[in-house]
Amino acid sequence: MTKYFLSRPHLVFAALIGFSVLGVVGFFSIPRDLFPPADRPQVAVVTVEPGASARYVADHVSAIIERQLYTINGVRRVYSTSNDGFSIVTAEFNYGKPIAEAKTDAANALTKIQNLLPADIQAPSVYEITSYTPPVIVLSLSPRPGSKLDLADLRYMAENYIKPELLKAGNVSNVDVFGGFQKEINIFVDNTKLAGLRLTTQDVAAALKLGNKDMPMGIVINQASQNVFRLLTEAADISQLGDISVTPAVKLKDVAVVAYGIKDPPASLYRGNGKQGIALAIQRPYGGAVLDTINSVNKLVPELKKRFPQLDIQTADSQEELVKLSNSNMIDALRDAIIFTSLVIFIFLADLPLTIIAGLSIPFVYLATIGIMWLLGIGFNIVSLTGIILALGMLVDDAIVILENIKRHHQELGKSAERAAIDGTEEVMLVVFGGTLATAVILLPLLFVGDYPEKIFRPLAGTLMIAVLVSYVVSITFIPIVARKFMSLGGGKGFKFEGRLNAWMEAVLAPLKAFYINLNRYMMERRSLRLAFILPLFMLFAVSLRVILPLEGRDLMPPMDTGIAKVKVALASNTPIWKVNERAAELEKYIYGLGDIRSVSTAIGTEPGVFTVAGGTPYQLLMTVHFVNRFDRKEDIWALEGKIRDFARGLPGVKYADVYDFGAAAFSSIVANVDATLSGPSIKDLDTAGKSVMEAMAATKGLKSYSRSWDTDSLETDFRIDKLKCALYGVTPGGVAGQVAQGLAGVVSSVLTVPNETGLMIKVIEKADLRDRVGKFGSYLVATPKGFIPLAAMGNFVDSTEPTVITRQGMQYTLDVYGYRSTFPITHIMESFEAAMKKFTLPEGVTLKQTGDIDIMMNTTLRMLGAIAMGIVILYLVLVPLFGSWKAPAAIVIAIPLGAIGGAWSLLLADKHVCVPAIMGFVLLGSIIVKNSILLIDFIQAYERDGKDLKTAIYDSITVRTRPILMTAFATSVGMVPIALEWAIGLERLSPLAIVSIGGLILGTFLTLVYVPYFYYLMASGPKAGRAE
Repeated sequence: MTKYFLSRPHLVFAALIGFSVLGVVGFFSIPRDLFPPADRPQVAVVTVEPGASARYVADHVSAIIERQLYTINGVRRVYSTSNDGFSIVTAEFNYGKPIAEAKTDAANALTKIQNLLPADIQAPSVYEITSYTPPVIVLSLSPRPGSKLDLADLRYMAENYIKPELLKAGNVSNVDVFGGFQKEINIFVDNTKLAGLRLTTQDVAAALKLGNKDMPMGIVINQASQNVFRLLTEAADISQLGDISVTPAVKLKDVAVVAYGIKDPPASLYRGNGKQGIALAIQRPYGGAVLDTINSVNKLVPELKKRFPQLDIQTADSQEELVKLSNSNMIDALRDAIIFTSLVIFIFLADLPLTIIAGLSIPFVYLATIGIMWLLGIGFNIVSLTGIILALGMLVDDAIVILENIKRHHQELGKSAERAAIDGTEEVMLVVFGGTLATAVILLPLLFVGDYPEKIFRPLAGTLMIAVLVSYVVSITFIPIVARKFMSLGGGKGFKFEGRLNAWMEAVLAPLKAFYINLNRYMMERRSLRLAFILPLFMLFAVSLRVILPLEGRDLMPPMDTGIAKVKVALASNTPIWKVNERAAELEKYIYGLGDIRSVSTAIGTEPGVFTVAGGTPYQLLMTVHFVNRFDRKEDIWALEGKIRDFARGLPGVKYADVYDFGAAAFSSIVANVDATLSGPSIKDLDTAGKSVMEAMAATKGLKSYSRSWDTDSLETDFRIDKLKCALYGVTPGGVAGQVAQGLAGVVSSVLTVPNETGLMIKVIEKADLRDRVGKFGSYLVATPKGFIPLAAMGNFVDSTEPTVITRQGMQYTLDVYGYRSTFPITHIMESFEAAMKKFTLPEGVTLKQTGDIDIMMNTTLRMLGAIAMGIVILYLVLVPLFGSWKAPAAIVIAIPLGAIGGAWSLLLADKHVCVPAIMGFVLLGSIIVKNSILLIDFIQAYERDGKDLKTAIYDSITVRTRPILMTAFATSVGMVPIALEWAIGLERLSPLAIVSIGGLILGTFLTLVYVPYFYYLMASGPKAGRAE
């Protein structure tokens, strides 16, 4: 095969150039993101019931929808949040469920329960929630000084002018407008004045509904023409509404004040970069790239600023800097890795031309890999780019083995350049393929491990598999052709400094080779001490796994300093939203005083159906703070979070203050690192249990803050109606409630149409000064058959406390107690929490389950360990036919733990935790150890076939393979240095992978040259051992 390629260099170079061009095109076309999408598909059902309490919504809306959603195929769990006035029920599906199908199934399920839901609800809406739901950029709109625009005008402009332009910008799937101040037309009435005219709020609303409406009356047809016949009574502007007749003698303007206003009370407020404003949260299309959407928006913003000079349009939240910087830094890290690796190759080879050949192969391999990634739909993100960097050590491994063997045939065996290229390549071609195949089969199960680890590490494993396979093809085609040419031109003579470098390397390597040979000789000649040689090794392996790894602690993913902090603050229940806004302004002022701020986005409250920007209840705020990147500031993100947390706790009225780093959780559905979910049938018992868990959280080591999902301190007023009095006055309790609700919450009766814009809702409502205190409704006049009766005459007012919101999961009430950390390992936190919880006994019927990081971490760890075990089994079965032996592959597989020892201790020395990337590092480490072991044993068997005895074959194999094995180990290690030292934003997430690999290679390579030959010797039984038994 080598001779075939050597005789057809034009074919080889044409193919390489073709794939390189494909790679160049792919490099500029591949979508760039921060991380691969990993969220499970979810659909949320939002149901609005104006005026309803959270408890009523939970029992009469959420619970019914939950039960129905559980009937959908593929549902993993269903959970809900019930607020005053609306319900959000979320169904989370298993991976593999198409989101469009999930949404359709949910919509169909809702049609079956329409008759079970309250009659006064608004039609439920179904929304998709995926990894593409969070906004990639949030624009803040605020009025410029002197513009005379209020925030209601601003929101109206955002909805009718700015949003349509953004939707047309391209690469934009949706734009959510957030920030209260929804403009509407208010018809302010006085209940007492209406009663004096024997009218009610409903009478006014009915008059508006009929009097502000264009009505078709039919079509007039004759032989000559066809005409539409209609009645036009719809108001063209707000001034015409006052002339609508309520009765023949009373016009609307006689009993009401017609005015522009805003939806009252506002459910949400927004602040962008320290200014009160309106948010425009922009989403990318499903499957779209972050930067594509951001670039489209950034291109449009200058045009919007010119077109609307009265608006101050700023970016308050964006992933642009993070994604661009992380990708750029990753490319820089790749460059540094190539330089370091090339230097190591040159030092070990001591041959500049051969080093240049190895260096020239790298661009071909990378470009071909990128081209294939593009064709397979693998995008650029921190995970896939890490795979490319990690592949560097593996791809030069093939080139090193072949180059070093060609050089040996040319210089030591005295062969011609062409014969050395052919024989040197063919001698190791099969075994190099075996190493490549071994790497691929170890990685293969990770492509199908399922659930979260598959979503995260499939791009990495897939990229590595592509790279090693491409590397093998380049190594057996490009390397021999170019090596032959270089050796022909050089005549076998090198530069003087190469000779000196080679002599220095031999001076270093000769004692090492002698050490390995003498140590193997000593071990092989002392049969009685075999157990003494092997037992300490496996004891060290056991200590590393059972003592060192637990000592380090475990995480799902390591903490990452993205430069983005999330600030979640809850004030005392019943705090008005305007007061929360004041506290937000105070907090923003302090944060800007810290310096190094890029932007601040603050959301207060929530709006039904908006999942991109939200603060929670009206007394909660969620702030997203962008600092400059960690390379340009002195303090890390956790120190800054601590300062913000301490200040926020000191603000008047603050109940909880949680500050955590962006990306702290693996999924968007994981709210906190520690999430103790209490479930039970009684809200009272859950509240009691929640207090115990809060005490345990306070005693838990490693937590920086803790909070509850709800408290039972929301003051509510119940009207206890006297049913006998209702009967006396000839009304029903429902009729009374309906009349009062129309005055307090208002009733939307009509719409003022605005051409080409969103119409303005017309709401009939009691005057604001008549409904700002519950006590004022005692004199509210209720229409009855016996006249207008004050509300207080039909019952009495009773104050009570209720949950601020009500949460449910698994068709039971739930209470979540959240714990937030900085960098402390999650397993140590859980150990401390469990010890603290032993002091408490939960009420009967209440159960506690951990649904934070620990839950997904345990599932992920088990899946990855299963994949590793499967990979080892497949590896062994692949090696058996390769070596024609059952024993030789066993010696190789037994060598895998050798690297794991070094990996475990390196994590301890680097102060890193065991996590999913670290486990992936053990996988990669094992594949490299296996490749080196294959080369070592293959040469032993080759020397045996030449007639040498087993011991001599082992000694000669060590002599020949020490240099390339060490070269592979050091080249791979230095290639991982940029990852281990976290030279790019986001590499904190993957540095444990590199640390495990580097530490494991340093110790594993030493142990490989000692124990792999020894294990092979123990399994062999003579000169012909190792071949087919």
